[in-house]
Amino acid sequence: MSQPAALSTDSRLLEQGDPLSDGRAFRRCLGQYPTGVSVITAQHGDKRVGMAANSFAAVSLDPALVLWSVRCESSSAATFMAASHFAISVLAADQVEVSQLFGSGHEERFNRVPWTAGAGNAPLIDGAIAHLQCRLVKVYEGGDHWILLGQVEHYARFAGEPLVFAQGQYAVTQNHPQLADNQASQNSPAGDGDGLFTSLLNSATQHMSRLFHAHRQELGVTAASARLVNILALGAASLDAIEHESLLGRGAIEDALNELSKQGLVQSNAGEYALTEAGLLLRQALIARATEFTAQQLAGIPEADLAAAKRVLRKLLSN
Repeated sequence: MSQPAALSTDSRLLEQGDPLSDGRAFRRCLGQYPTGVSVITAQHGDKRVGMAANSFAAVSLDPALVLWSVRCESSSAATFMAASHFAISVLAADQVEVSQLFGSGHEERFNRVPWTAGAGNAPLIDGAIAHLQCRLVKVYEGGDHWILLGQVEHYARFAGEPLVFAQGQYAVTQNHPQLADNQASQNSPAGDGDGLFTSLLNSATQHMSRLFHAHRQELGVTAASARLVNILALGAASLDAIEHESLLGRGAIEDALNELSKQGLVQSNAGEYALTEAGLLLRQALIARATEFTAQQLAGIPEADLAAAKRVLRKLLSN
């Protein structure tokens, strides 16, 4: 059975090797596995700790066991291991800023995010789509991390979509394109092969994005580095500002900035990053390539049809 065109993928080998020889490359390989995003919290005495983590995993249903891991060198590790309980808040799709706050270890994170106390006074983040209140059962040594095993004493599930992290960037879930195609076919009137408009719109967006990826590659940039170039075209920015605007993880940002710096496209000064003259030229080339690509894809479509399509899209955006 052949795959639908919308599912075609680039299967070229990008990098390989010994994980100990290049930790960044190994991290990028691990990033090929998508995960949810959670905030793990605990309290011991008057010490309250919390951090964003995607290492959370289910272990057992009976007994109800879960695990997660914390770096041995983390300043919060001792508190997590001393506390009687820890709490897991699975973040919703609209909680990117919460993830960034707890990922950066911001000193005021508990004052800037609403929460309620759970078992052992471990904070439960408001707005999350799931809460797990866990009693710490055992701690295992795992290389440069401690692995914490917890027994779930209480859970809660809420309506909402999960926040996802994959290939170094935040993402959201959506139905598989093949499912959308099947639903469109089922919901179409007899003899109508066009399907639901929203399904066509979704498929077209994904298809155009994949086609334009080849144009970025010809200019020697990735999707992540192109995103950074677009942000820095507006002016110099700090790592925190770039992270907030790009929706990329800190590791992916550092990798992209490192590559752009090697190519002489970005320079840093006093903790801020800015495009060089060569970087500005690259930005212009990206815009020119996008303009050319758009013209090629729309060639042959009557102007009246394009105008109608734009009106429809603007209406959808305004709803």
